[in-house]
Amino acid sequence: MGVDFSVEQRSGYAVVRVGGDPSLEEFLGFVEVLAEQSRGWEGGRALCDLRKVRTLKSFTEHYAVGEAVGRHLRHLRQVASVVAADRITHTSEKTARNAGVNLMVFTSEDEAIKWLTTPA
Repeated sequence: MGVDFSVEQRSGYAVVRVGGDPSLEEFLGFVEVLAEQSRGWEGGRALCDLRKVRTLKSFTEHYAVGEAVGRHLRHLRQVASVVAADRITHTSEKTARNAGVNLMVFTSEDEAIKWLTTPA
């Protein structure tokens, strides 16, 4: 798989650090793996650090990722995605939110953590 990832459990949320040069198909497979691994995570919150993913730049790819997140990660209460500033489009965010997933995209890990840990 062209996706490398690690998971670190923190108090109330998990940090998923993702990197590599995945094809769209490989990344969608990763979303399915993440869905299985994330069931039962404390707090139901995840921070996905995607700043080291070097592929998946087109609108169509972002839309497909948002659809996959919407299908597979509905069991999570909040998902924060951190991307490089030059990669932010909000396409996956809008698509996932339309599917019922509380996903927000950030360019700052600190801002993502604040959003995940601030009581609603």
